Amino acid sequence: MGEIRGEKVVFRKQDIVPLHELPSARAHEPIVLHAVETGRTGFLCRILAGVVALVLFIGAGLVALVEAGVFDSTLNARAVTALNDALGPRYRASVDHTVLRVAGLRGFVLKAENVRIVDVQSQKEMATTEAVGLVLDPTALVVGRVAISRLDVDGVMINAALLPESKPLDLDDLRISDVPDYLETAFERLDGMDRLIDSSGMQAVNLSDFGATFQGPGGRPVVLSIADLQFSRDASGTMSIDGRFLLNDKEGEIDLTAATQGGSVRTIDGVIRNVAFGNLLLSHAPDGDIHAGVDTTMDVTVSAGREGEAAKPRLVVDIGLAAGTVYGDGVPAELRPSTIKASYNFDKGSIELASKDASVGQSHFPFTGGLIDLDRVSDKPDKGFAIDLVFSNAISRPVDSTEAPIRFDAKASGYYLTKTKKLQFDEMAVSSEKGNVAGSLAMRFGDRQPEISFVMIASELESAAVKQFWPFWMAKTARSWVIKNIFGGTVTNGRIEFYLAEGRERTPGVPMRLTEDELKIDFDIEGARMNVAGEIPPLRDTSGQFRLRGPRAEISIKGGTAYFPSGRSVALTGGTFILPDNYTRPLMADMDIDVSGDADAIAELVTYRPIRALPATGFVPEDFSGPVKAKVKAHFGVIPAHKPPPPEWNAALTLDGVDVRKPVAGRKVTDLHGVLTIDPRQAVLDAKADIDGVGLNIALVEPVDKSSGAKRKTTLSGTIGNKDRRSLLPGLDEIVEGPVDIRVEQEGDGTSSVEADMGKAAVSVPWLGWTKGAGIGGKVTLTAGTADGVTKISDFRFAGDGFNVAGALNFRGASLDSANFSTVRLSADDSFRIKVDRSKSGYRVAANGEAADVRQVLARLKNATGGSGRDKQSVSVDASLSRAVGFNGESLSNVQFSYNTAGGRISGLNLSGVTSGGAPVVAQVVKTDGVDVIQLTSGDAGAVARFADVYRHMRGGLLNVRLRDTGANGWLGSVDIRNFALVGEERLHSLVSTPAGENGRSLNQAVRREIDVSAVKFSRGFAQVRASGGALSVANGVVRGETVGATFQGIVRDANGNIDMTGTFMPAYGLNRLFAELPLIGVILGNGNDRGLIGITFKLAGSLEHPNLTINPLSIIAPGVFRNIFEFQ
Repeated sequence: MGEIRGEKVVFRKQDIVPLHELPSARAHEPIVLHAVETGRTGFLCRILAGVVALVLFIGAGLVALVEAGVFDSTLNARAVTALNDALGPRYRASVDHTVLRVAGLRGFVLKAENVRIVDVQSQKEMATTEAVGLVLDPTALVVGRVAISRLDVDGVMINAALLPESKPLDLDDLRISDVPDYLETAFERLDGMDRLIDSSGMQAVNLSDFGATFQGPGGRPVVLSIADLQFSRDASGTMSIDGRFLLNDKEGEIDLTAATQGGSVRTIDGVIRNVAFGNLLLSHAPDGDIHAGVDTTMDVTVSAGREGEAAKPRLVVDIGLAAGTVYGDGVPAELRPSTIKASYNFDKGSIELASKDASVGQSHFPFTGGLIDLDRVSDKPDKGFAIDLVFSNAISRPVDSTEAPIRFDAKASGYYLTKTKKLQFDEMAVSSEKGNVAGSLAMRFGDRQPEISFVMIASELESAAVKQFWPFWMAKTARSWVIKNIFGGTVTNGRIEFYLAEGRERTPGVPMRLTEDELKIDFDIEGARMNVAGEIPPLRDTSGQFRLRGPRAEISIKGGTAYFPSGRSVALTGGTFILPDNYTRPLMADMDIDVSGDADAIAELVTYRPIRALPATGFVPEDFSGPVKAKVKAHFGVIPAHKPPPPEWNAALTLDGVDVRKPVAGRKVTDLHGVLTIDPRQAVLDAKADIDGVGLNIALVEPVDKSSGAKRKTTLSGTIGNKDRRSLLPGLDEIVEGPVDIRVEQEGDGTSSVEADMGKAAVSVPWLGWTKGAGIGGKVTLTAGTADGVTKISDFRFAGDGFNVAGALNFRGASLDSANFSTVRLSADDSFRIKVDRSKSGYRVAANGEAADVRQVLARLKNATGGSGRDKQSVSVDASLSRAVGFNGESLSNVQFSYNTAGGRISGLNLSGVTSGGAPVVAQVVKTDGVDVIQLTSGDAGAVARFADVYRHMRGGLLNVRLRDTGANGWLGSVDIRNFALVGEERLHSLVSTPAGENGRSLNQAVRREIDVSAVKFSRGFAQVRASGGALSVANGVVRGETVGATFQGIVRDANGNIDMTGTFMPAYGLNRLFAELPLIGVILGNGNDRGLIGITFKLAGSLEHPNLTINPLSIIAPGVFRNIFEFQ
């Protein structure tokens, strides 16, 4: 490049010769020339010298013209034009310089410098070349002929990503039997190259600094750089291709020879050495680590011969793989030097494969196989290739397995369909002395990620075979656990299922998290030895089941025995060992096992890691005797290198008559029946035992880890009846009745902390009408201390589901003296306070607060009767509440309430409040002629009825109730309601829509229209009522409305919650009742002032919540007075 005009002349180092090395400087004696006379000979010499000088001057002038670049511009323009004509319209070529220079004795060199090829549309450079040089033969130039003796190409770089896409290969037309045609086509291309070199007269073509960039897996660039590539042809016509290349900075060699005969290439032989194709096959994780693929180099030896008169065609490719690494899901395996031979059988039309030394790690896989057109060996109509692979005397020995190597034979037969792009191996079988397996594989390729389905089954084989045949990249974490922890035994019912749907997202280099539907592995095992965890001795004669679903591996253990160094043993009766997530670090395991044995053996079990709990308690295994069953759970890290968190474990020991030789808290403990639970913090004993000869419950807490903060504590508990309660907690007879589960903790000489479970006992608060029945959960906590006959209870709290009472109480002897409850919440709506003081005749109760649930009081008012002996004392209650909560979501505000009871009966009542709708409510008990009369008035009868849980479907209404005490535990009076409505009463709907009679007609059908009873308005409702003994009955009941009306009588609710009522229902009541107003006709047809012409008689009987409705079908058509004939009696 230094010959370009106008640029600096640069001499190479070897062109510079020191002056002292010139011949004139090396003479020993100087030569002295003397002048002589000029003669004829000298004259001729001068003439000859002049001619030579002239020729040299002309030659030098020509060289000077060439070196001066006189011809450069013309050559550059013609070179660019020629390149653009050759490239076509899509690409454009540019050449910075085209020069003609003298190349020493070799003649002239024509150089095109900085050649660039640009895509016209994208304006991106497809390729660049630093220089292309054509060396012209000077001898040929003398005789007037242009001959290229050498072609030099320097500094070529091609961006393969920008090259135009070629037409995709049509696999439908691809046949293995066409390989001879492809081979002949390749030889024809070589013939063309040979003729090109021969016709141009070139002896060699040199390529140097040739580069190309390709896209590898995951978009990573793959750079191919040819440092030197020479095509040379000798006199015999043999062409040699020699060169050096770099593939991602790894150097390789090319050494090929193409022999010609009769003007055509007949054979090509040679080798391409050290091809580093790992970057073409490797995928990487985001952190740069290799995820999957093969990292190695290979030597490719090619030997191909052309068919001739005396020669048969041949095509053999030997691939020699150097030592490298095979990666599967990030797990490496050593690839040992191996050779694979592929040859074409021209007689059978098949490709034959063979390898004697294919090896990965310590495993050896010699195989033979072949590919042939499917239609030549099968009747399948689809086009494709049949595939057959046979492994003979192969050896499986994974490097991470300590099992002895297994020799096996295997076979895989299948086919590939070119149209559907489906690869199918219907027959896959492995046979060994340790068992056999069989399976199938199907893959379907498309535009997205391929669909993969793989199944393998084994009826029976040794566990060692499972380890050896399990692919190192499949469920690697579960595989590693099996290899390291299961030894010996027989595996049955083995099955592997692997499935990936088409288009399943697979991020390059990122481990794929297979779901439970994508990977399934199952097998049963018998007679194996299995390591459990930590220092716990292994289980022997283990039987169980292995089950893997995606990330979760579960080993279900049916039985086994662990033998300890001391000679003791425990039997495992069941359990599980689970790896919840094989893809997450640190890898954690969950162990849950059931063991049984003698108490000393179980105690020794908890001395081993990861449990190691017994030493911290001060006990030794010899301190225990008797039968024990234990359930041991642990959550711990499997691989220490993952730096897992500290293990979490729990051992629950079931004791059945165990004796402790060492005293516990200074007391002798024998015949323990209960559970001892041990975890990393503490050991907790909860059992029944004879403690110093007394049968009690014992709860013992013993620290395991001194830094855990757990404190030693002993608690005694049991169930006490009334007799025991009076001695332990006097003064509760009026409130508590029945057995109480009590727990007492004594700390020093101070007060006693008491916890009592009142679930089995009945608890009553007589002055509030509140009772917790036996069987309803409730718990009391308090701190008690007794002095001078007075028991003071502080920090009292009585709580349960929906109630909470807190405060302080004082007892004098066995009676309640006073109580002050700062918190009273007997229901979710309660928020008030109570103060109780004892008087001569009973108790005085004062309540005040924001809200109170008075449903219990209302129920007591409705069911007030004579009461028992314990109800004879009087109770006086005064309450002032902002809100009183009743039934059905109703409440009264601004409530002032007081009542008195004496002998269990209400002797005084005053109530005032406002409903949620703003209507006033006033109730009181007054004396009339010496008889108690309850008077109740309200402007919203429906709200009051819902508040008291009398009736739920009434809306509005002016209410007047007057009930007189009958003196026989009951009340008698009347209820009068004006201008109200019934909404959503399903029994009205049933009355008009229920079919009756043989023809199945309902009242709606009888009047030939739908009677709307979803919301019915009434102008008045009236009934005489009687309440006695928990029963409610009505007489002379009537409701009047414009659309419907009815008369009724009977029992609304008896003591058992049943109903028994009869009545007449009349539609279109406003019009219908007009008949009753007509003289004579109304008497005959109307049947009274409150009965119409059209109606039905009905009966409600059964449960009050779900009564049975009965309609007399004849009453539908019987008018007026005649309907009485069909009324229910």
